[in-house]
Amino acid sequence: MPLNEGDPVVIWIDPKRAYISKLERGKRLDTDKGAIFYDNLIGLEYGSSLTLQTGAKAYLLKPTIQDLYSKGLKRPSQVLYPKDIGYILTTLSLNQVKTVIEAGTGSGFLTISLALSLSENAKIYTYDVREDMQKVAKFNANVLGVQDKIVFKLKDIREGIDEKEADAIFLDMPDPWNAIPKLYEPLKPSSTIIVFVPTVNQIEKTYFAMKNSGIIDIHVEELILREYQVKENAVRPRNIGIMHTGFIIRGRKSI
Repeated sequence: MPLNEGDPVVIWIDPKRAYISKLERGKRLDTDKGAIFYDNLIGLEYGSSLTLQTGAKAYLLKPTIQDLYSKGLKRPSQVLYPKDIGYILTTLSLNQVKTVIEAGTGSGFLTISLALSLSENAKIYTYDVREDMQKVAKFNANVLGVQDKIVFKLKDIREGIDEKEADAIFLDMPDPWNAIPKLYEPLKPSSTIIVFVPTVNQIEKTYFAMKNSGIIDIHVEELILREYQVKENAVRPRNIGIMHTGFIIRGRKSI
């Protein structure tokens, strides 16, 4: 289908020059390989290419969840890595999820990933105490065109949530153990609660807050990702990679 004004697009020139944008008439993207006028992109299709003034080619790609992290969305705070987001999405049984509760919003990377992955009727209710962070998340959601699936709430989730029934809950906050007791009742039976914490110190408090609230089937996990460098006759792991990012603690509600 042809690209329309307002559609998100990844403009890929090479691995060091990849940009995620929302097509708007009258705007342009300036690169050292040449300027790209968005008016010229409208009407093309994902997968199309164009030749820039320097002779370099630019390709138009449909944004993926991986692109959220690597291609230029605003992220004034640390965000979840794709390896963790991917695992979280599969753990949530997305085909069964209609209402997702999240805290905190941060830059909105998981929020947007959920919005891209959930069914059309699903909604994400994302809580945060910082209005400045939610403004960034709203901007990022608008770039990807998923703002209609997200309800932003400027409220401390430790005080409880407004929603009565949640199919899944995700927490990325400094003290999730202070929020978990208030979230057990609105979580539907057999549904999943997932907590992401960066340090070992936070695991024990979170684990027992979940257990003491009635959460069962609790797991604590860490994911390691190692990329390989491919050269002729010299394939080996890269010297620098994504190792520790945080711990995922997940469990399910019993009746």
